[in-house]
Amino acid sequence: MQKALASLGRVLHAFQKERGATVLFLASKGRYFSDKLSQRFMDTDYAIEEISSQAPNWIERGLIDSSSGDKLSTLFENISSITENRHSILNMQMDTTSSVGTYSHKIIGPIIDIMVDLALSDSKNDSSCVSAYANFLHLKERIGRERALGARGLVLGAFGNPEFLENYQFLISEQKSYHETFLSLANDAQKRCYDRHMDDYAIVRLEEMHGELESNRVAEGSYDITPTEWYDLTTQKIDLMHTVELELIETLAGSEAEGNSEEEHDNADAIDSLVIEQRHKDFIRTLSIFKGLENNVLDGLLRSATIKQYNKGNLLFLQGEQPNRLYIILNGWVKVYKGNESGDETILQMLTSGDMVLESAVFLNAPYPLNAQVSKKAMILSLPAPIIREQVKNNNSLALNVLNGMSLHSQVLIQDVESIRLKSTTERVGWFFLRLLIEQGRVTNRVELPYDKSLIASYLDMKPETFSRTLKKFRAKGFDITKDEVILPNVNSLCGFCDPDTGSVCTRHGTTDCPNPDCIPGDLSSY
Repeated sequence: MQKALASLGRVLHAFQKERGATVLFLASKGRYFSDKLSQRFMDTDYAIEEISSQAPNWIERGLIDSSSGDKLSTLFENISSITENRHSILNMQMDTTSSVGTYSHKIIGPIIDIMVDLALSDSKNDSSCVSAYANFLHLKERIGRERALGARGLVLGAFGNPEFLENYQFLISEQKSYHETFLSLANDAQKRCYDRHMDDYAIVRLEEMHGELESNRVAEGSYDITPTEWYDLTTQKIDLMHTVELELIETLAGSEAEGNSEEEHDNADAIDSLVIEQRHKDFIRTLSIFKGLENNVLDGLLRSATIKQYNKGNLLFLQGEQPNRLYIILNGWVKVYKGNESGDETILQMLTSGDMVLESAVFLNAPYPLNAQVSKKAMILSLPAPIIREQVKNNNSLALNVLNGMSLHSQVLIQDVESIRLKSTTERVGWFFLRLLIEQGRVTNRVELPYDKSLIASYLDMKPETFSRTLKKFRAKGFDITKDEVILPNVNSLCGFCDPDTGSVCTRHGTTDCPNPDCIPGDLSSY
């Protein structure tokens, strides 16, 4: 039963995502998500294939009674017509209202009904726990509808429309009702599932936005956020809710499951909460901001710190937000970018292990000037902004470390801008590969690409097609370029792209192994 619920939950989640993306695409007449919608369709199809292959087994094992079996058959009939609906969507032959109605009432609603029926049909499950689970599913669906409705309102500027606003506020009131009912029915294990995940930035920010709307503090009748930022923010919250949803399945048996899940939750806490252990502290001490600090000072700071794992796509903050935490990347990648209303992005920095994320805003207590989003799964240490600011005032060593770090980041940003803006496309790509080779320093003729090629192109201020053409030039020179790595024809292949700033951090520079001691660009005419 648990596996069946998990499979149905995955297809439910996929259709909720597809609905949100479709609304954004249709409302904007294709300006948003034209390049991502096909991927959403594929993700949903994978989930559909999973339940299609498993459903006969559910019926054979008696997991589904005749009533639920009829519902499942009707659901598959509705799903089978999705191809025709998608064709109408891509050709702009369907409006947003019809699209939302099709997804919500013909597919998503029936999936939730089947999931609740399936949970209730298992005699081992506790009815109160199942009721809490059902209310959580409906809560998640109302937030999914908010994602779609909010995206449409932002694209069309409808937040100033009284009728639209009434519908939106009613949706928020439904969320509150389902949330309160869930908490009143949930047992301790279920509440722990919820509390463990639902304290993310996205949850806090959306609650703040609801408060702004209720108190009529929304500027010019709409949220100060672009449609794509809205989609990312709400998706981040719904993805977290999907994690909770899957964990709630294990609690449906009530007290017996609660006892069993206690041990599981303890293990999960070690992963999710990532208590700061000695292995973390040993690495944290090597970070420039903490170097030379006395043990009691560092321990005092870390008592108020948290370490969390962030998945690709998670937002740390949006432009204009007031900083409440200082983020320091332990591993992974975070992009710092500027977005516009049409969904275009300009990536200004790609940050990784040891980097602070827009720390100047934290120490100046000023709104963030840019957005920050995880581009590759990351482990991030964060400290409350008021505490770190107070410690900087009282500790000279920490203040000097912060000043040195901010100065270094400013210098690196200037160097990056110069390297990217003043070089030809071939020089940019060669310089980027060379810098990665030096930073990684593990294999002398292989470069690991740390994030998607589309992000690399954006960071290098190039269009994807220009980046692809440039990569062909490198392949013609003997470079073996795959999705995740670049293998050099020989160890000196990139040395012609060196410049003084890059050479200063290269361990071979100034030695007899350096083929370009003066850091003079080589002859690139053949590229």
